[in-house]
Amino acid sequence: MKVAVITPWFPNRRDGWPARFVSDSAIALAHAGARVSVGVLRGFTPPGLDRFVPAEHRGAIDASAFPELERLRTKRYFTLPGGLAQPLKNLALDWAAASALLEEIADLRPHVVHAHTEMLAPAAVEAGKRHGLPVVVTLHGQNTNSRYIASPNQERRFREALSLAERVVIVGEPLRPFAARLAGRNDHIVTVWNGVTPPPERRQPPVPDDAPIEFVTVANLQEGKGVDLLLAAFGRLGISDINSWRLAIIGDGPMRRALQAQAGEAGLLERVAFAGVMTNAAVIERLKSADVFVLPSYREAFGIVYLEAMASGLLTVGVEGQGPAQFITHGRTGLLVKPMDVDSVETALRQIISDRGRSWRAIATAGAEHARGTCTWAAHAEKLLTVFRAAIAARSKGAHDSAARRLEDAAP
Repeated sequence: MKVAVITPWFPNRRDGWPARFVSDSAIALAHAGARVSVGVLRGFTPPGLDRFVPAEHRGAIDASAFPELERLRTKRYFTLPGGLAQPLKNLALDWAAASALLEEIADLRPHVVHAHTEMLAPAAVEAGKRHGLPVVVTLHGQNTNSRYIASPNQERRFREALSLAERVVIVGEPLRPFAARLAGRNDHIVTVWNGVTPPPERRQPPVPDDAPIEFVTVANLQEGKGVDLLLAAFGRLGISDINSWRLAIIGDGPMRRALQAQAGEAGLLERVAFAGVMTNAAVIERLKSADVFVLPSYREAFGIVYLEAMASGLLTVGVEGQGPAQFITHGRTGLLVKPMDVDSVETALRQIISDRGRSWRAIATAGAEHARGTCTWAAHAEKLLTVFRAAIAARSKGAHDSAARRLEDAAP
C-alpha cells in the first residue's frame, strides 16, 4: 500500500522534537510494508518576526535520518503570530498543503491520503476529491484554543472537511465527543492507539530494595498536565514522616516558574529536581533509574510517555477517564487516580511510599509485559493499515454508487 502523509508536526531529527509520534507512526507503516511519503507543513514568518514563530516551525528536517520513508519534504506557508489574519493563514496553509499533496500524488501515486490534525483536513479532502483518493484524518488531541477552533468560519471549515473524510482516527476514546462535535457525525470515527518502542532493558530494582523511591514525571509544563496537583500532593507528604522519596520533573513550559515557586513554598526543593527538556533517548535512559512514573494529567487523549514508562518497568500512575486508562488497569498494570483531585494523588503516593515490601513492583512488572506485548508501534501500524483498507473500500463503494445514480438519472 502507498500512503501520502501530510502533517504540521515532524521532528527535525530521529530522536528530536516535536511530535515524534508522527514520525514513529510513519516509520511503523513503512516497517509493515507500506510505501510512505511525508509532506511537512511549517509556517514562514517575515524576517524580524521569526522569534514569535512556535518552536515546532523552526529549524530544518534532516531527511537522511528517516531512510524508511520514500520522500520527506517541507512546505512553508505564510503565517503571522497568534491568531492574526486567520483567513489569510487558512488560504496560505491550504495552498501549501495542496501543493505538497500534488507532489506526493504525482511522485508516489498513493492509494490513500493520511492527514494529521484537523487543520490539514480541508486541503486533504479537497485533494482526495480531485484525484479520487480516500482521505483519513488523525486527531491527536482536543484543540483548546477557542479563538482558533470555535469561530463560526473555522467550525464550518472543519465540519465540511471532517464529515467528508472516509475515516477520522482518534488516538484515544476520550477524544470521541470532541471529534464527533467537530465532524458533525460519529459513524466514521475509529480509535487507533499510538505505540511504544520497548527499550531493550527494563528497570532493575536495587538490592536491597530500600533506597528512597525515585519518582519521575515527563510533561509540557502547562495547565491541564496536573504537575501542580502532583507537587501539592507531595507537599502534604513533606510535613509527615513519609520522606523517603525524590521527584524528577522532565520538561518545560509556561508554568515552569510557577511550579518552581510552588515547590519552594512547600519546602520541596531538596527532593524535587526540574530537569528541563530532554531528548526521547535521554528520557528513556532516565526512566531506567526511576521507580514510579506519575502524571495526573486531566487532559490526555492518549499519553505515549505513560506507555514508555510502563515498558521500561516503572509503576505508572495515570488519571481515570483519560487516555492512559485505556491501557492501565488499576491495581493490575498500573494505578489510576481521580481527575483534578489532590487527595486521590496524595493517597496513591502515600500507599506507594509506605509499602515497605514494595509489593507494587509486581504491578509494574505486569504493566511492562502488557505495554511491551500489546501496545507497540507494530500493532499501531497494523490497525492503521486496516483503517486505510476500509477507507479505500468506502471510497470505491461511494464512487460505484455515484456512477450507478448517474446511470439511473440518464436512463430514458
